[in-house]
Amino acid sequence: MVDFLTEIIFKRLIVRLFGLYTRYFFFFLVGKRKTIKYLSGDDAKDDTSSMSQDFSNAVIGLIVFCPTAVGVAYLVFR
Repeated sequence: MVDFLTEIIFKRLIVRLFGLYTRYFFFFLVGKRKTIKYLSGDDAKDDTSSMSQDFSNAVIGLIVFCPTAVGVAYLVFR
């Protein structure tokens, strides 16, 4: 049960929601259009590229998630 909750929270929320979509909007704003499928590593021909996309999404997701969580906690407990 704990593994299931960890999987949902870490992989789905942080990596997919925060990491993937933050990278997508960043590339969109910069002008280098990348697809969601490319950034998630689904269209990779080898496992290394897929793992590097997931790692990048996880790092960016954690960087975005931490200030977001602090901001929400500040607004709630203010």
